[in-house]
Amino acid sequence: MLRSVAVTPPSVPPAIFQLMALLIAVLGLVTAAFPRQMGRWRMRGSVGTAQIEPGKARLLVTRVMGIVVAGLALVMAFGDPTMLL
Repeated sequence: MLRSVAVTPPSVPPAIFQLMALLIAVLGLVTAAFPRQMGRWRMRGSVGTAQIEPGKARLLVTRVMGIVVAGLALVMAFGDPTMLL
């Protein structure tokens, strides 16, 4: 006696979600590669415009967070959707 087994196709997220995750991954990698340029602030005051440069600790944290965000975005883009549950 033969039993039929239902085979479900692999679930793939829609392409727009993969593209957005790739964009987030690229921005995370750019932030990790160039933390000083991505973290520079411009302020206006009574004496004119000044730029605030980030400190060494902030540069390190920005670099680490860029790598973490890029890694999570790549998992979201190419990983199995059930592993995020």
